[in-house]
Amino acid sequence: MKCKKLIVASLLGCMILSGCGSEKLADNMGNDDGNITNLGNVCQKGNTVYYQNDKDNFSIYKSVNGKTGVKLNDGTSYFINVVGDYVYYVSENNDFHIYRMKTDGSDNKEIVKQRAYYMTVYGDYIYYIDYDQNQAIYRAKTDGSQPTKIVDSQCYYPIIAEGKLYYIDYSNEGKVTQADLDGSNSFVLDENNYITGAYLNYYDGKLYYVNAVTEQSPNKGQGYDNFLMSYNLETGTVGTVIEEPCADINIRNGRIYYSSLTDSKVYSCNLKGENKKLVYDNNGIFLNLTDDDIYCFVKIEKQDPYIEKVSIKPTLGEKLKSIFGDPKKNRQNQ
Repeated sequence: MKCKKLIVASLLGCMILSGCGSEKLADNMGNDDGNITNLGNVCQKGNTVYYQNDKDNFSIYKSVNGKTGVKLNDGTSYFINVVGDYVYYVSENNDFHIYRMKTDGSDNKEIVKQRAYYMTVYGDYIYYIDYDQNQAIYRAKTDGSQPTKIVDSQCYYPIIAEGKLYYIDYSNEGKVTQADLDGSNSFVLDENNYITGAYLNYYDGKLYYVNAVTEQSPNKGQGYDNFLMSYNLETGTVGTVIEEPCADINIRNGRIYYSSLTDSKVYSCNLKGENKKLVYDNNGIFLNLTDDDIYCFVKIEKQDPYIEKVSIKPTLGEKLKSIFGDPKKNRQNQ
């Protein structure tokens, strides 16, 4: 018994002091793919959070250890990426061109003069869609040099995972496609199911995406309109995760966060689509995540848009349950 108490005390100490269960973004990756899919309004690097300040024209601020944010730039900024000593972002005020500045806001300058969207910095390259070039995927060096078209298709939601490039190819009926990082060796992952993908995410060996349906979609009315699907990269298995219309998908620490297209509220569930919880009782979209918070972009008619930050930090009881299981179920199984 004494040994068990010591183990519990040790685990509690770990959770309190180091935030067990948090997910560290790789040093060479600029932001989480789920955040980039949702406009990249927030980026967490260790104990520092870079975020849009909705009270200052959506300029970039940074907060260290939860302290008051420090302003880094002026103007509405999207697709925030942080690698090494630099912050990369897309400036709405300058036709969505790509900018780079030091993490203290100095040396702020334009580096790519293309209308960029879904920008991700990975390793030595910046990956992005050029809206003026039929949404083809480009990549450039991190100093902005050598911009090169690598995918000549109409693309959405490009992400990088496991050393590969994934994207939704709307030149090919919105199918989920994999390619090497230079755009070569591309192929459709699932030829058997008609899926028009959206809100592409990667988590723990699987791709997650909404089966987006419009009035013109050939797959309309098949029974899973705008449901969340998963694709296992190892086995090729396709599954339905959330059996209700949803959007703005983002995943962190084993929880899926989404906007319901049924009641316009924000929910979370586990990776099986179970244990559904209400997260935000309002019309939240473009969901961005850190370990402790969800940032919901709120746009209400006749009001200025704003960002609502809601805590998603698990309670002590939830942390214990994740480690030891539900005590009620444990007693029933004894």
